[in-house]
Amino acid sequence: MITTTKPINDLLKEWQEQRLLTSLDRHFALQLAQLHQETAPLFTLICSLVSQYLSSQHTCLPLKQIDTSNPFKEQISQCQININIDELEQTLLQFDAIGTADDAELKPLIIDKGNLYLQRYFSYETQVAEHLNRLSFAPVDSSLNDDTELASASELLNQLFPANEQQYDWQKIATATAMTKKLAVITGGPGTGKTTTVTKLLYLLCSRQEMTIRLVAPTGKAAARLSESIKASKLRLASEMSQIGTADLEKNIAKIPEEAATLHRLLGVIPNSHQFRHHKDNPLRLDLLVIDEASMVDLPMMHKVLSALPEHAKLILLGDQDQLASVEAGAVLADICAGLKQVNKKTKQSRWQMHYSPAQVELLSQLTSTSLAEFASANPKIGDSLCMLMHSHRFQGDAGIGQLATAVNHSNLPRIAEVWQTGYQELCWIEHAIANTAHGSSSQVNSSSANKGLEALLVQTIEQYGVYLAAISQGDVDADKIIDSFNQYRILCAMRAGEYGVEGINQSVTTALAAKGLIHPEQEFYAGRPIIIQSNDYNLGLFNGDIGLILPDSSSQTGRLMAHFIQADGSLLKVLPARLPSHETCYAMTVHKSQGSEFNHVSLVLPIKPSIAQQQLLTKELVYTAITRAKHHFTCLGSQRVFEQASRCLTQRASGLAQRLWRD
Repeated sequence: MITTTKPINDLLKEWQEQRLLTSLDRHFALQLAQLHQETAPLFTLICSLVSQYLSSQHTCLPLKQIDTSNPFKEQISQCQININIDELEQTLLQFDAIGTADDAELKPLIIDKGNLYLQRYFSYETQVAEHLNRLSFAPVDSSLNDDTELASASELLNQLFPANEQQYDWQKIATATAMTKKLAVITGGPGTGKTTTVTKLLYLLCSRQEMTIRLVAPTGKAAARLSESIKASKLRLASEMSQIGTADLEKNIAKIPEEAATLHRLLGVIPNSHQFRHHKDNPLRLDLLVIDEASMVDLPMMHKVLSALPEHAKLILLGDQDQLASVEAGAVLADICAGLKQVNKKTKQSRWQMHYSPAQVELLSQLTSTSLAEFASANPKIGDSLCMLMHSHRFQGDAGIGQLATAVNHSNLPRIAEVWQTGYQELCWIEHAIANTAHGSSSQVNSSSANKGLEALLVQTIEQYGVYLAAISQGDVDADKIIDSFNQYRILCAMRAGEYGVEGINQSVTTALAAKGLIHPEQEFYAGRPIIIQSNDYNLGLFNGDIGLILPDSSSQTGRLMAHFIQADGSLLKVLPARLPSHETCYAMTVHKSQGSEFNHVSLVLPIKPSIAQQQLLTKELVYTAITRAKHHFTCLGSQRVFEQASRCLTQRASGLAQRLWRD
């Protein structure tokens, strides 16, 4: 059934050495073949391939995507599958370890709708789809069937969202959507007002009934930012509504929770276990769950959250569907929103279009006093629960960062070039410039000292980080203020390893700051050293991705050095350096780790000549996410070729979730 140049076991080892497979992929295939006494090379090959897809964050292996002439995309193929792709499914089902969802006994591998799954991920996907569909199709708030209640809710919505010049006030529509459904998915780019919208929604819900509400985010950093945003939104809301003189204003605003937690803390971590305290047999005690930065939530975690959700509870997902998908397998938010995307066949440009059932159109139109007839759909599926915010309040129409983010998001290369050439003050391009070296040579890649572009970035970095470091050297003991100063600027890298990855840039920045006398890194822990936590420590309350500063302890007479962190509730946590979980220096961090954060100034570092593995990381979503972390200034150290290649490379994760939500 397959032709190989050498035994399949030898090929697996060779593919692992070439990094086409991981050690886990190889051993998974060998172990499964041994357990089921399968000697057919095709079985071992397919097992290694499905594991490889999972290692690449796909939840399944679409059989039609297999290149039968070169399954592992080698430079010179050493393996060929001698079966027509249309016949492959029936051939695979002859193996005892591979079955279908209809089999009485679930097999380790499942084929469903043309996709091959590990049984566990098949269960995750089907159950997540069932949960989401159940929530979306659940009956609407029965009180809205009463004309008086409907009019009262509409009046409050009009107070919360005064009339403006926009044809459609999507924040108002999103709030109305969440009122009418047990599931509400509110998406949109940076500055579109997701947090403002959910704060007004919570105010509206709290004014109508008593509710237990929990706010969560995937990481401690994202949770802290959500808390800050909710607090700021509550203050703005109190100011706006006080001018109207709404009854019980302070009481209802006080009901809106401010403290956000991580998903892990919400579910209740059990030490040394992959299980959580809350699950389907011990559900969460809440009436409404709000999950921010939902694009970061992977498929297994979404399954755990939905399983622990009480039957009566409402769920609100907030996030930007265009950002990077989760680090682990799946792209749940993107799959949920997939049915809203419409692509022009001629221009290849995409746009988003809401889909509401006629009944939902009528209800939303009454609540918002806006005709939504153009969005009516005979078969909206999960669309009744979705709303996308279209208008960015952070980036004005002519703002460079917003223009660049939009151009990258649409993979519009001519527009990208035009934006960079316009000369926006908030945008800064630094070209990789290698002195006395032929372009693309090995010495170019290995000699940062000759890179004038990197030198220019380091000059900028010294100026930016010099502010908080100067405060430390002058004896400033206000840790909150120093941390806030540090967080005004960040360098983001596409990858961890390499000279232009996190490791190399952190070393370059450390050397440059030390040369200026701004830091003294003779010891591992020195005043001003930023660190990022790499593993969770629930006893200390530190989580993967948390960022802190090594500073003198103001409460200590000796000024001993302590690691200082701002927690989700805004309080300051001090930890002895010796007690810290695994961590590393954080002048620079990966774009992935930056999700859920904002900085006044962001510098993105791209590699000069990316390898094949690096090219797979350089995607439109990565560049878009990096740009939209910046509020006022964005710098890029790179080359036009690499920037444009990344901007037209779309992340596509194999999954059957979108089909289960939109087409089944």
